[in-house]
Amino acid sequence: MGMASTATDPGARESRQAWTVVGVLFLAQGVALGLRGMIGLLVAPWEAEFGWDRAAVSLAAAVGFVVYGVAQALAGRWADRTGPRVIFAASVALLGVGAMAISTIVTLWQAYLVFGVLIMLGVGGASSPTSAVAVARWFTRRRGLALGVVAAGSSAGQLALLPAMAALTQRLGWRSAFVWLGAAILVLVLPVVLWLLRDDPSGATARAGRDVAARGRPMPVAELARRANFWWLALSFFVCGVTTGGLIDTHLIPYAQDHHVSPVTAATVFGVLSLVNMVFTTLSGAVSDRVGYTRLLGWIYLGRALTLVFLVFARDPASLFVFAVAFGIVDFSTVAPTTALSTVLFGRRSAGTVFGLVALSHQVGAALGSYAGGVVHDLSGSYTAYFVVAAGLSAAAAVMASAISADAAGEAEPVRA
Repeated sequence: MGMASTATDPGARESRQAWTVVGVLFLAQGVALGLRGMIGLLVAPWEAEFGWDRAAVSLAAAVGFVVYGVAQALAGRWADRTGPRVIFAASVALLGVGAMAISTIVTLWQAYLVFGVLIMLGVGGASSPTSAVAVARWFTRRRGLALGVVAAGSSAGQLALLPAMAALTQRLGWRSAFVWLGAAILVLVLPVVLWLLRDDPSGATARAGRDVAARGRPMPVAELARRANFWWLALSFFVCGVTTGGLIDTHLIPYAQDHHVSPVTAATVFGVLSLVNMVFTTLSGAVSDRVGYTRLLGWIYLGRALTLVFLVFARDPASLFVFAVAFGIVDFSTVAPTTALSTVLFGRRSAGTVFGLVALSHQVGAALGSYAGGVVHDLSGSYTAYFVVAAGLSAAAAVMASAISADAAGEAEPVRA
């Protein structure tokens, strides 16, 4: 009787479907963020084949991060209005086409256009703001855990794709490797998104009109701009962008190669970072449900500051692997509490809008961090000064996180699983 009841219970079916949606979001974000991180693999081949300097290649990444941020802001707003499914499907299709188009690059402006615009539009659409809308529609309890699992997909994608693409690039060349990657995205990933991703729980579509009326429209941007909590959240996530997308994604592999670490070993270091990242991103979502979002966020940024100081002295494979483990703990683990705060502080109906704008600040930080790292390297011949400044910014972000209003953030009574 108990088993039959569970099998026919609508709530049980809805719960299973909700976690299926989480699985699809995990896959889509894994592909998107894995592809975003591949700029590090392209730095050395592009320098060798085309003679471009480090700053020029870094600018391609910087352009991409700005486009990525704008795409996130727009995708979050559109997902609030229309639902996340069509945005994810279009974005994954764009990623497949963009990956194949990388193989055609012969000039610097094409690198900016293909990687910086085409691919990053797809990455922005298939990332956290759109996922935040989907999770907010499917979960009221265990929201932090669900967001943590989805965010862990970004780390899983880097873990799976970067070492594989590094090996494939060495074997086939970077052009052929990206053709195969693009084809795999279109043939394997896109059908999964179209088949399994749904905008709302069963029966929700029929109630959509009443739900929208009850919840109201997304909060106007002008109203958000008058809230101090919005700015603390956005500024701390700006620093997150400088120190993750700007520093780690763009410069960690070239930094390792500067110290005579092979490309495959450097990519494996990145993969280990991503593996640890995946575990602790999921844990951060579950822990933040219980201890409070702002408190956890402050500790993560402080830990990040300490790991970046260590990176200054990490110049061989062993120390780089130690750094990868340490930084993996405090890397994407900011995403779940930051995403949850976007919902808790400003309401479920505005989740995509708020986190889209907060994510835009992240990508502006990533763009500035990416380009600044290349400039500092070209001027000084090393990344040391860049890493020290990034550590100081992370410490400042810890202070910003602690300034978010505890009462408004629900710290007195965190959301429970």
